Amino acid sequence: MKAPATNVAGIVVGSVVVVAVVALAEAFLQDAPGGSLLLSMAFWLALAEGAIALVAAAEVARGTWHHDIKATLLSAYPMIPVIAALFIAFIPQMGVYPWWGSPHFWAQKWLFIARHFVWMMLTFLIARRFAREALRGTDASRRWGVFYLLFFALGQTLVGLEWVMSLEKPWFSTLFGAYFIVEAFQSGIAVAAVVLLFLRDPPRGDEKWRFAQKSVAGLLFGISIFWAYLYFTQMIVIWYGNLPEEVAYLARRIGYHTPYWALARVILGMCWVLPFVVLMPKRAKLNPRLVVPMAVIILAGYFLEKWLMIGPAVRVGVAPLVVETVALGLLLVLMMRSGRHTLPAETPGRLAAAEGR
Repeated sequence: MKAPATNVAGIVVGSVVVVAVVALAEAFLQDAPGGSLLLSMAFWLALAEGAIALVAAAEVARGTWHHDIKATLLSAYPMIPVIAALFIAFIPQMGVYPWWGSPHFWAQKWLFIARHFVWMMLTFLIARRFAREALRGTDASRRWGVFYLLFFALGQTLVGLEWVMSLEKPWFSTLFGAYFIVEAFQSGIAVAAVVLLFLRDPPRGDEKWRFAQKSVAGLLFGISIFWAYLYFTQMIVIWYGNLPEEVAYLARRIGYHTPYWALARVILGMCWVLPFVVLMPKRAKLNPRLVVPMAVIILAGYFLEKWLMIGPAVRVGVAPLVVETVALGLLLVLMMRSGRHTLPAETPGRLAAAEGR
């Protein structure tokens, strides 16, 4: 059974309904400000922006492997303004930040809200323009791809530093921004792996499909190693420095004396050990029955890791988190299923011609 598809009006209505459902879940399913909406926003924004960033990187590098899945991945861009709307809905709960109300200029409430909302909307507009140029196959797609990657990197850095890391103020890590960039990009690769599984035209035996499958699986394997490098780089420098103001963050999350130590090691296994072992053989990279489960496991690992980052600092309600995850997940599937009807200035005929070039 195929997932339903809709047009632009349907996506707008669906987005409004999802924002309303999430806002109601936050209002009625928890009795105090918490971090469930913050976790949901960080995860789904990374997923949507990462899928577009993967296409942008391929366009800038003049790649060809992504042409058959380009439209589907680019159709995730309407999720960005949905997260921007949810960010506005999160304002009443921003008292969870220990610095909220600080007289420092950069920490002013109005400036914090404005810079993140405006940045997400600018990223959305650039993603839309990039999608248009990429689907038309113009040379301008590379230029707009560079613009998008710049906004993507800086935006994910702000998410890591200001949305998540500042919950533990004054703890600070200079690698936190890069960590979020890599996870978002890897999330986009994982989405591409799932999209390839459902690709029916061309058939799976086609060389184009094999080339795309091998490319996506290779990226999934390689970026998981880079993620592990950042994981250990961040941990080892802090741990061996043994400064109390730096070690406290990691000690609360990965120390053997904490209730989270087992979860931390499970996350490491999900995001690095399993993908490294399973995807190392060349033949495994061409088998979607191995690649797709690894992609889903990596995404689940990133979701749990964001909970591990946020949960010890502020309570994360299970009920609102489940509602938000289901609602936003269904909305993203609807967007990606409806790409041929919602992508900017494209008709199905022109889109098919652009994909097949």
